[in-house]
Amino acid sequence: MQDSTDLDLATLDARDEGDLVIRHPATLQPTGWTWTFYGPGHPVTVALADRATRDALRKAQSRRQAQANGRKWKDEEPLEVETIRRDNVAAIVERTKAFSPVRLDGKLIEFSPEAASALLLDRKKGWLLTQVMEYLSDEVNFIQPSATS
Repeated sequence: MQDSTDLDLATLDARDEGDLVIRHPATLQPTGWTWTFYGPGHPVTVALADRATRDALRKAQSRRQAQANGRKWKDEEPLEVETIRRDNVAAIVERTKAFSPVRLDGKLIEFSPEAASALLLDRKKGWLLTQVMEYLSDEVNFIQPSATS
């Protein structure tokens, strides 16, 4: 058993960036196309999370105030599925630092927020959005593997 005093917790901190190598959707083989994302502790990601938390707190506070003042609370209209999808992609693009150039129908596509959004919103490339969301949802992807693993 290893002595915990040998462990330096800083070696387990999430990195500011992480790379996702996109895999072929059917074979799962690496394609060589790489997306770089800001990690969970990066200022961009923290600001994004803080903004979402502030929005949720603002809505909760408005509801509590209405109820405390005896007013009827009317929930906001439910968001359309496409609006939610676009909002999710916008948040992903905000966390995206870059992707390596790739060809689409013979045309070279280089990273820009607009290009990333278009690729992630393309229904024919749903596999891409799934891979990106799975990668971002697991903080372990941003932790440097140990030298012994």
